[in-house]
Amino acid sequence: FEFSGGMRQRAMIAMALSTRPKLLIPDEPTTALDVTIQAQILELLNDLQRTRSMGMMLITHDLGVVAENADVICVMYAGRVVEYANVYELFENPLHPYTRGLFASIPKMHEQRDRLVTISDVVDKPEEFRRLPGADEGVRPWWPWHDPPADLRPRDVPAGDYYLQEVKEDHWVGVWRTEAVSEHESRPPDLNYRIEDDPARRPQDT
Repeated sequence: FEFSGGMRQRAMIAMALSTRPKLLIPDEPTTALDVTIQAQILELLNDLQRTRSMGMMLITHDLGVVAENADVICVMYAGRVVEYANVYELFENPLHPYTRGLFASIPKMHEQRDRLVTISDVVDKPEEFRRLPGADEGVRPWWPWHDPPADLRPRDVPAGDYYLQEVKEDHWVGVWRTEAVSEHESRPPDLNYRIEDDPARRPQDT
């Protein structure tokens, strides 16, 4: 007898929940599953989260899964956060070039193209990293394959210093620490944010 992919995922979820954790971290729980089983697994995880009052940190490359199941999104590259915001804000207003590259690479039914856009089509453009939309002049998006902006770097800060800056309210972007970045650390992102607790973002009945 052989378990299907969905059955194996359910078994792993049961094992993870056996210790009654306060935080569950599913890592790519829908990978290699068909669409129907994906929906069932995500519904199961969401039901368990609600009934057990449990936090959940979902790790996935599927932006569709993120859009439907996340309250806040943390976009990472090379082990560092490049952008952090609530799900609506991030999808409506991506600021870091890598995040914009991710969204641009998604095929769209209403657009006709000779080729699909790749992330490299965005992040390989130097002009994308010359400034950050909505930020002060001189604030530049961080990227591991670029040289630090030595012309803007404070004298007492090591070259290549990475900094997570709040560019807009509750919208954080990984930047190079430069003269334009505040000397004082901003408050950390609110990890307890939930869409349903935010009256401005809560879906309204129609």
